[in-house]
Amino acid sequence: MSNSKEQFLKTEFFIFSWKAATEHNLVWNKNTTDKAKGNFRKNIKEFLEDKLSKVYGKRKVTEEEHIANIEELQEKSIELGNRLNFGTCQKLLNMMCKYYWCAGYIKEPPHLPIDSINLKNAGIKGKCWTKDINDKNDYKEIIDVIRKKTGSLSLSEWEIENWKRRNS
Repeated sequence: MSNSKEQFLKTEFFIFSWKAATEHNLVWNKNTTDKAKGNFRKNIKEFLEDKLSKVYGKRKVTEEEHIANIEELQEKSIELGNRLNFGTCQKLLNMMCKYYWCAGYIKEPPHLPIDSINLKNAGIKGKCWTKDINDKNDYKEIIDVIRKKTGSLSLSEWEIENWKRRNS
């Protein structure tokens, strides 16, 4: 595949992931300018692309490393002046991992995006990924519950097998 086609896909993957991670929760301070939003997204995209190519693209990442990467993404957002909550960070990184994995750019990721679709598919009621995942402990608790539902499939494979777009 040409470099321009690959860059196109990776940019689209970020756009889709960003929208999925931020469309149901407030990410911006009310005084954030469009320029600041653009710069923030650009820096987060560069951070994620670097992490995906240098870490996930080289080897299978452990759960502990993956969770540490979610925390690092959250710290990066704070450093850039716009703190993303843990639920948003896990959704953003996990969506990017899913797209990159399905396209063959990285090894299989250890987790799946925790969102309303996967919570519903796992039979988890009363949890909202945008409000109830405040730290790695909340996240790990939900991952453990979903893992009990996956049978012999990995979390990533289970999600692909059970994924259905809400409005299809």
